[in-house]
Amino acid sequence: MSRTQTTPQEHWDAIVIGGGLGGLSAAAHLTAAGKRTLLLERYSVLGGSSHVFRRKKQWEFDCGVHYIGGCGQGSLMDSLMRGLALEDRVQWLPLDRDGFDTIIGPDFELRVPSDWDGFLENLLRAFPADERGLRFYISVVRRISESMDRSMNLASRADLIQFARRCGWAAAWAMVPHAALLAACRLSPRAFLVLSVQDAATATTPITAPVALRAGFLHDYLIGGAWYPKGGGQMLAAGFSDVILSHGGEIRTQTHVARIVIESGAVKGVQLEDGEILRAPAIVAAGDIRRTYRDLVGYENLPASVARRSENWKMSHPLINAFFGIEIDVGKTPNSNFYVIPNWDDTTSLFRLQQGLSRRLTQAAKRRPMDWAMDHARNMPAFVQSSTRRDPDNRRSAPAGHAAIEAQTLAPADPRLWGFDGHDVARGTYRRDGRYQEIKAIITDGLLQRVEQAYPGASAKLRWSELGSPASQERFTHTSGGAAFGLEPRLSQFGPFRPGVTTVIKGLFMAGTSTAWGPGTVGAMLSGMHAASAVTGRDLQAEVCAGVVLADRSRLSVRKAGFDPLTATRMLGRKATRSEHQDDEDEDTAASLVTST
Repeated sequence: MSRTQTTPQEHWDAIVIGGGLGGLSAAAHLTAAGKRTLLLERYSVLGGSSHVFRRKKQWEFDCGVHYIGGCGQGSLMDSLMRGLALEDRVQWLPLDRDGFDTIIGPDFELRVPSDWDGFLENLLRAFPADERGLRFYISVVRRISESMDRSMNLASRADLIQFARRCGWAAAWAMVPHAALLAACRLSPRAFLVLSVQDAATATTPITAPVALRAGFLHDYLIGGAWYPKGGGQMLAAGFSDVILSHGGEIRTQTHVARIVIESGAVKGVQLEDGEILRAPAIVAAGDIRRTYRDLVGYENLPASVARRSENWKMSHPLINAFFGIEIDVGKTPNSNFYVIPNWDDTTSLFRLQQGLSRRLTQAAKRRPMDWAMDHARNMPAFVQSSTRRDPDNRRSAPAGHAAIEAQTLAPADPRLWGFDGHDVARGTYRRDGRYQEIKAIITDGLLQRVEQAYPGASAKLRWSELGSPASQERFTHTSGGAAFGLEPRLSQFGPFRPGVTTVIKGLFMAGTSTAWGPGTVGAMLSGMHAASAVTGRDLQAEVCAGVVLADRSRLSVRKAGFDPLTATRMLGRKATRSEHQDDEDEDTAASLVTST
């Protein structure tokens, strides 16, 4: 019998909606700070876009945690983990400092080291004719980068002014499109493309990404190095959830919030889909920000200007993720990620994705439905990485002598291009559409060729494959159009123009990648810490950076040998049925047979 509104109402100090890294961080900091907190998550597994999944009981793939900048001793990430007593439970493995990223193309390779001077030297060696422009480019981006501080809140006018002062002469470039700076440097088309491909790491393109975003990305990695959590990305969710559960909090997975209860302009709690009402004076909404305002809050509870702004927000580009199980030993390959440029014939592919892509491709798709997919598969650069290489001791990653390898690229969101227009994405009916299956096969084959460029010989040793489309992302994480990175970090939605953690509604706070702390793993976790700070009225970041340990280490659970972070973060707060445990057959397994061997 389902619960109704007549059921006795539960009362909490705070309720967090969404179990991605933003929500998990918020709930962990709230419970560690003494707030009785409830975390509600729609899916069966915690982690949101950062969770891992397994297939065929042989392969484990990271959906979103690929590498994190600046996790060494004394870093902000180190302080955050120590503040929650997790420094021994979340350990960091370094990528190659002389090339954490490698940009490759036909007869081309550029290593990106954790060193500004080394980066410039490698660029000059690759593009000697562009020396003048490259030196100016690095001088601008480096000055802006070194003026940054992760404790800075670009949504704060005071912090923004201080940032501009530190930038000095380079401040004029901080809030212009990355493409404008590249054009001003008069770089060759190849150099232009090479310096643009890493923009895809923030799910945007150089035509909209501000220079400050590019500088922030490089700041994390060129100064602090690149790191990966030992045991895989799910270790982050496991650490946060342990703090929550051991400090008086509660987590409920597969729990759908229907509305945020608002009375007289202030939150009073949430109403679940079954009618149950859970009361709390503070709500942290850490899911999709547009759905939060439209569906959970309701525009009738917002000023007209806020409702209009929400409707006009531009979401980041969705990502296509292709997952491959390959019989290849990656142990002797560089511990590096790869940005792969398939050819030099089309150096404007990233620009065309931004400029009129949906309209142009939709028109083309009406004439010849598969043309856009073939063009995309042939020309779009991709990000290729292997969690097996980054963490060779993780036996869940792949069978011995094999590797889990992922290829990721930006994608158009228009459902008409994918063949799932008119389908109920939440129910997954689109997966049976023949056109959708054919498009997936084309895109998967193209991304396998990007893997072949990074790992020669890999395509001939393919043992399993699967593609996650924008519909897959939307179905699992309930994001608008499958936008895993939230609001696009474009000029009109960056810095002071991006939402902070407070809202116009008393008691309602925001966390996640759509906030001022930006897209990516670190941005999501910091947003949760700052949301908890707003709820508690404390500066928790200042406290942990000063050495304060918020959590009680003695209360954390005892981990036994063979600890499995995925098991520890799934089906919490309710009994699971057998079908809910079938992770090996969960997403597009039937569809993946089109492209797997």
